Amino acid sequence: MPDHPLSRRRRRRPLPAGALLIAVHVGRRGGGAFAGARADPALPASDAATGMVYSGLAAAADGPCAGMFQVKGVSPAMCTHGPDAAPAGLSVKRRIQPLAAAAAGASALAVCEGDGTSGRRVEVLYVHGSTSRYQQYLETFRSLAEGVDVIFNESARETGGERHVRYVTETVNGACRPVVRDVQIADSALNANDWAPLLNAVKAAGYTRTDRKYLQFVDANVYCGIGGFAGDTRKSDANRSNSGPEYARADNGCWSAGVAAHELGHTLGAVNNNAPNASGAAHCVDEWDVMCYKDGPNVVIQTKCTDRAHDQRLDCNHDDYYHTNPAAGSYLATYFNVADNLFLIKGTGGGGPGPQPSQNRALSATASASYTSSWESVAAVNDGAEPATSNDTANPRWGTWPETGEQWALLTWPSAQTLTSAEVYLFDDGGGVRVPASWKLQSWNGSAYVDVPGASGYPVAVNQYNRVTFGSVSTTRLRVLLQSGAGSVGLLEVKAYGP
Repeated sequence: MPDHPLSRRRRRRPLPAGALLIAVHVGRRGGGAFAGARADPALPASDAATGMVYSGLAAAADGPCAGMFQVKGVSPAMCTHGPDAAPAGLSVKRRIQPLAAAAAGASALAVCEGDGTSGRRVEVLYVHGSTSRYQQYLETFRSLAEGVDVIFNESARETGGERHVRYVTETVNGACRPVVRDVQIADSALNANDWAPLLNAVKAAGYTRTDRKYLQFVDANVYCGIGGFAGDTRKSDANRSNSGPEYARADNGCWSAGVAAHELGHTLGAVNNNAPNASGAAHCVDEWDVMCYKDGPNVVIQTKCTDRAHDQRLDCNHDDYYHTNPAAGSYLATYFNVADNLFLIKGTGGGGPGPQPSQNRALSATASASYTSSWESVAAVNDGAEPATSNDTANPRWGTWPETGEQWALLTWPSAQTLTSAEVYLFDDGGGVRVPASWKLQSWNGSAYVDVPGASGYPVAVNQYNRVTFGSVSTTRLRVLLQSGAGSVGLLEVKAYGP
């Protein structure tokens, strides 16, 4: 990922383990790199058009922000290593449009805990000035917060565990949803080319609880994002990442689950500078990863997780900041691990396959297909047999050889099923049947097949299940639609999950 043209900084020196620091991270990756630390007092020139705003910052030579910038006028001291341009496809000056009602309203949190308010929780705030778009964007903010939860839990599943963001929650139409607070502040504080006025205004509105991380969707066009970072490496519940108040901010040009997960990740302790693949400025260098990118001119990026879809997951190879059951003696068994953060709901730890969040509804469906080779069986796609490999010859399988092009396998139920995720095991014998060039899931809406809403991505890995999560749908039919690539296509097993 190329350096931003305004990157004229030196890398911040690494912090010693447990060093007393409350740092603030700004922005979320994409087409540029975050501003790094500077040892000299001069600030780079601001570029408001790209959100590269340095007004209100001071280069700190000593104190808790030594070697970084300090946000002036905020107490206690808050530190940052500078702003960043918006990710590819987003613009700091172009507002994100609200999600379509059908897509936004279909979501719900997979797991909630307690009364929805007690204990350490992440509280979602919509921060605006005299113009409020609260009703217009309420479902969008709820859905984005739920998307953050998906990122955290799907990343936990990769290590055989389960973790959910413990939000402040409420019941909406029978579903558990994140609460979104409506916070009005002065226009001058909202739009200031300086973070301090907004921080102070939000604090003055009462959002200062020590058992809260505040995830702020800010209706302004100043930054991409900004969030707190403690920089504390201690393996202890007393780690400062386990306390609040702390703040993670995304401005309206960067309202996305990925940006919000990145900023919240910093407030939860990612990425400490003594981690194996640390950049030295609160990020990692082993892509693809929510928290990794080139954040300074001397930082070298390594692609260790080649699936680009992992750009929406935490901790490539789970060795830097997030693992639900790290091996004894490993870095995360010794130093702070975000998976242990007290603001997360902890399910299981490691050891074997990750827990299924719901029931496999595919087992009760009837399978059919666009075409089935005479020696194969479409009933194989939901027979419950666990494949050993993508070329499993011990169990029945569905294949379409010699047919190519668009093919499909369909699950049909006698009554509507509520579905939120699915897993697909692709057939690949290395010859006439190969993994598809692409695939997707579609549900029947009563008159047509439509793509499932909010799909997390469609990987095409062999010898494993390819998992996709999506917004809750109620349907009598779920179709796996495959486009052939190097050969015909096929499936060994399909699982469809619902509550």
